[in-house]
Amino acid sequence: MRPLISLLAVLLAMPAFSQAAAPSASATATVRANIQVPLSITKMSDLNFGTTIATPLAGKVTVDPFGVRTATGGVVLANTSVFGVSAAAFQVNGEANTTFTVLLPASAQMTYGVFSMLVDGFVTDGAPYKLSVNGGQRLGVGATMTVGANQAPGLYSGSFTVTVAYN
Repeated sequence: MRPLISLLAVLLAMPAFSQAAAPSASATATVRANIQVPLSITKMSDLNFGTTIATPLAGKVTVDPFGVRTATGGVVLANTSVFGVSAAAFQVNGEANTTFTVLLPASAQMTYGVFSMLVDGFVTDGAPYKLSVNGGQRLGVGATMTVGANQAPGLYSGSFTVTVAYN
């Protein structure tokens, strides 16, 4: 019986010896992560179309991203304005020298009581959108306002959202 137990002990130990004798290799990898500065956008100024005069003909007023106002159709541009004329301006801040995308709305509504006007054709002062070495960039936004024939007089207002994201 003792020789049988000894033989069993030797047989059970053999895999352990053969595993210990097998060649092995290892390698080390570096673990990395880059935490970026959060991207932010802050409104600096509003989009102001200024004062216009509606006529029996519909028309459009455009303010480009640099604040230049033009009119087409039956809209007359007045020289005076409650708020002046200006493109919207935003300050974008984040990780220096990185690029980002800008998402503009398809349209927005301005209302005065039950009356409304469509604002669409939103544009920026240009891509590529890249933050400076200091991590900032100014972003100008313009759009086009549609003025209906005999549009009701009043102080119309609304809002729109500009979204930015890292590429």
